[in-house]
Amino acid sequence: MKKIFLLGFVLLSVISCKAQNIVPVEKAIDYRRAGNGIPDNTYLKDLSNLFGKYIGTWKGSYGGKTYTLFITKYTYTYDKVTFDELRIRYLITSSNGTILENTQSLPDSSPYIITGSYFGKDLSVYALDFAGKNAICGNAGTVFIRIKNTAKTSMSFGYEPDKIMISNDDCPGFKTAELTFPKDGLMLTKQ
Repeated sequence: MKKIFLLGFVLLSVISCKAQNIVPVEKAIDYRRAGNGIPDNTYLKDLSNLFGKYIGTWKGSYGGKTYTLFITKYTYTYDKVTFDELRIRYLITSSNGTILENTQSLPDSSPYIITGSYFGKDLSVYALDFAGKNAICGNAGTVFIRIKNTAKTSMSFGYEPDKIMISNDDCPGFKTAELTFPKDGLMLTKQ
């Protein structure tokens, strides 16, 4: 009787389990545009190694500051959906070497880690979400990265701040926060 019960339990478990639906990560934009969410048991996976060219350390300068980006591939599961994405940690220093911002040692759960979102339609641009210190006063937005040469050693980094309404309570004098990244963008070289 125990064997029949165990066999029935195993059979029921196998039948009730759904196989994971593996979808190329570049299809994330399609789910985003459809607005229906991503079905449970989906894995948005980097099947074509689109992330490979971005992974590594990148460095560039702008406005007397040096920006060093540390880009890694990260896999996580949220609400029955698994994602591959890029994550960016950064080190920003002044011209005299003073550290202005450093997110290298922050945990993956930190809101200051730049987290991947989706590829553009032609797959040449990858969009990520950014929320810096004092994000409530405008230091948040979307980062766009693009490899600029066939040798894959040059990358553009664009930043589009979110358009938000700020309050005097959160941002005294309705003063917007200093932006972490320049709106004019950065050119970076792979190290």
